[in-house]
Amino acid sequence: MSGYQRINPVEIWKTDDDRLTDKQILDYIADYESRTIPSLQKLWEYYNGLNYKIVNRQVVDNDNPDNRTPIAYGRKLVTTFTGYGYRPGYISYRTIKDERFLDDLQAVFKSNHEKIKTSRAGRNTAIFGVAYEIIYANEKAEPRFITVDPREMILLHDYSPEPKKKIGIRFYKVDDMKYKVEVYYDTQIMTYDRVRKDQDSPEWMLINKEDADNLIGEVPVAAYYFGDDMLGVINPVHDLINDYDVLMSDSMNEFDRFAFSYLLMKKMRLGNSADPKEQRKALSIIKRLRVFQNLPDDGAVSFLTKDIPKEFIEFMEKWIREQIHEQSHVPDFSQSASDLSGVAIDRLMFDFENVVSSAEADFDVGLYDRMDLLAKIMTLAGTEKDVSEIDIIHRRNTPKNVAEFAEIAFKMKQAGFSRAAIVKNMPAEMIPDADEEIGMQESENTAFDMDVDEVDDA
Repeated sequence: MSGYQRINPVEIWKTDDDRLTDKQILDYIADYESRTIPSLQKLWEYYNGLNYKIVNRQVVDNDNPDNRTPIAYGRKLVTTFTGYGYRPGYISYRTIKDERFLDDLQAVFKSNHEKIKTSRAGRNTAIFGVAYEIIYANEKAEPRFITVDPREMILLHDYSPEPKKKIGIRFYKVDDMKYKVEVYYDTQIMTYDRVRKDQDSPEWMLINKEDADNLIGEVPVAAYYFGDDMLGVINPVHDLINDYDVLMSDSMNEFDRFAFSYLLMKKMRLGNSADPKEQRKALSIIKRLRVFQNLPDDGAVSFLTKDIPKEFIEFMEKWIREQIHEQSHVPDFSQSASDLSGVAIDRLMFDFENVVSSAEADFDVGLYDRMDLLAKIMTLAGTEKDVSEIDIIHRRNTPKNVAEFAEIAFKMKQAGFSRAAIVKNMPAEMIPDADEEIGMQESENTAFDMDVDEVDDA
């Protein structure tokens, strides 16, 4: 394929082409489906607690218990990571230059449920290592953006030292015989139906080609990456999660075995035949009725029991769990803090903060790209907007001490910080909407000044 090179096993692709032929589009999609989507799908399964390794484990012996107990540890890691750094409302925006543009942008955010979609983008980067959004104008020319499943998007870049997005391909399933395909260029958007040549054919073709202008002037896709390696938080520890599943499943198998015992039968046997099938049938009857009949006078039935290796299972469970959190750098906040020293807690948070802050720096690139694309749509109906004047503010979702923050606010005021800076530094639990709080303070101050003026006049 002309100009095609895959430079990462997950997402980043490059091309020399400015436009794609139907065959190139079909080839890109086919390659993505065969080589990339399976790995992304496995990560999604880990997030949903359907870990493929244990779920698809082969049955070794039909006569033994076969517990397959996937533990949704991937979900726990992602939820902790997302809740700490990407909880809805914990990413905000401010400017000291163009307040009107920020107000217009906030109105667009509100109509698009930005808080939810931003949190969802953070979640997807934690799962897949990448997240995508498509920015467009609706029938009323209003800016809109939607979250796109990474399993349905291919983003091609150029070969510049800092690769720039060049072509976007979105494809999503309608039914087993049909997909919708949208190809995004800088000035054009092409739409197709991807259908099978016939019902039994593995080959696809593109039909019903439609052409529309892209007034934004660039590929309308905002991409968010979890660092340049795009590993997310599940990928580095999925083998440890597999080990945890095996330990839990095999421990349950031990419980399910016949009371952890082997049956000892003295001077008798199961059934009247040495045929294994007849013996299994006899054993089934005994297990159902729970009765032994016609025992010889000197015959006996007993059980050879074995101890469950409780300490070993507990040791391995604790060790694997600790390794999952240590290697992912995502702390286990469900464990009692009283079991950890202050130094240990600081160490856990230090590692976690390193991961989250690094991920946020890359995430901001996507947020600025989103704002830039939205600004281009807003510019079509007004003046040019400059998103470089917008600052992105990140706050952490950690337990809050109201008295402590009140003291911080008092000290900030004494140090000469502005009222806006103090208000916006407060946690969302105390001040859900900083701009609304500032507005109420200004209204109260204005009312107070009027009352003072009336007293002076009197």
